[in-house]
Amino acid sequence: MESLISEHILNFFLSQGLSALSGLFGGLSVSFFWQPRKLHQHGRLITGVIIGSISVSATFALGGILARWLGLNFGEVDNALGLGYLVGAISVGVIAWLANFFNRREDHDILEVAGELKRVARGIPKKTSIKRTRSMPRGRKNDA
Repeated sequence: MESLISEHILNFFLSQGLSALSGLFGGLSVSFFWQPRKLHQHGRLITGVIIGSISVSATFALGGILARWLGLNFGEVDNALGLGYLVGAISVGVIAWLANFFNRREDHDILEVAGELKRVARGIPKKTSIKRTRSMPRGRKNDA
C-alpha cells in the first residue's frame, strides 16, 4: 500500500516536472518571435527569467486541469509533455499580446479603449478622417 502511494506521488511530480520543463520550452519558443515591448528595456537574462516564470507557472497550474478537461491522463509522459508545451506557448503568447495591447493604449482614457473594443467586437472598421482634396479651392464652383 505504501509503495503504491509513493509510486503515485513520484508519478505526479515527474509528470508535473516534465510538463513544466516542456512549458518552459514552449514559452521560450514563442518569445523568440514575439515579446512584449516593455521587456526590451530589461536585459536578456531578466527577460528570460520573466518569460520562463510565466510559462512554467502557467503550465504547472493549468496542465492538470486542461488534461482533465480534455479527458487525458496527465500521468503519461507524452500527454504531460505535449500539454506542457502547448500551455507554455499559449500563456506567453497571451501575456505578450495583452502587454502590447495595453502598451499601445497607455495614454488613452478607459472609455476610448472600451469604445475601440466595442467597435472591434461589432466588426465596425476604424474611424477614418475625411480629407479635403486640394483640386478645388473651397467655396469656388466648377466652371465647366
